[in-house]
Amino acid sequence: MANVKISGMTAATALTGTEAFESVQSSNTRKVVATQVKTYVDNAAYTFNVPVTGFSITIGANVQYLILDPAGTLATGTITMPASPTDGYRVGISSSKIVTALTLTPGAGQTIPNSPTALTAGGGVTFLYRSANATWYRIG
Repeated sequence: MANVKISGMTAATALTGTEAFESVQSSNTRKVVATQVKTYVDNAAYTFNVPVTGFSITIGANVQYLILDPAGTLATGTITMPASPTDGYRVGISSSKIVTALTLTPGAGQTIPNSPTALTAGGGVTFLYRSANATWYRIG
């Protein structure tokens, strides 16, 4: 990837790790490597929700983190994974409060083995998508 502009990158931008970028700010040039840029771009794709009662949320395209910040414990909630993820795509889900009964739903044609049935306060879960078998694997 040559002549990359950071402002033109998205979370899906493929980096090999060999690209070098320069950032000039007030005549001070700093060099960063591709892995640092990718981390920055990845961290920008999140959705923040404040559910009040039972909820139903579909994680949108290019969203890698779903953060729930309810006022108190939630009895139920349903989260649907992204519809068209790419191979290696990751989604993290966290909650500041307990979700007693969680239903995690895969997109059409997808599966989620070992899906969590609840979230603890301050807890979370991370999944990685493998396109070869359309499966979300729990990795954290």
